[in-house]
Amino acid sequence: MDEEEIKKLIDGDPDILIQKAKEMGIDFSGLNKDIARKMIEKKFSFTQEQFEAVDFVFWISYMVEKDAEDLIIYPEVQLGARQIAMDIIMERLHFGDKIRIIEKLYINKKDNLIKLMRKIQDMRNNIAHGRFDDLDYGGYKLSDNRGKLKLIAHYRDVMLKKN
Repeated sequence: MDEEEIKKLIDGDPDILIQKAKEMGIDFSGLNKDIARKMIEKKFSFTQEQFEAVDFVFWISYMVEKDAEDLIIYPEVQLGARQIAMDIIMERLHFGDKIRIIEKLYINKKDNLIKLMRKIQDMRNNIAHGRFDDLDYGGYKLSDNRGKLKLIAHYRDVMLKKN
């Protein structure tokens, strides 16, 4: 295979590239699975600290959004709503919608849980818009375990007051 044929494979249909690689004995399971991270790292010169902060925000926002769903679903099911119907509704809502429901139905916007949920939503938005320098909490960057610990402890405290 010459350089021109390789270029056509890379620039062409990825399924054909994958098939050719398979025919050549390339085992994709043994390759680095962090392809997107490597691409971003090279293209934008991201630091390890930025990746750590992004990773943390992703998982903490996932957890908080799932907790928000529980805060909405549980009382509604107790009042007679069907679980499956509530699950379907939750699938259609964005994080901000879930925060607004909790705020309007159960607590008010001055509540510490709502403030913290909005802060975490803002962190997620900062990632989406490339504002990685804004990923901090309580005076620490979220690449620093002190910032992570402070956020987790604060979240735990406000949740314990709600349950």
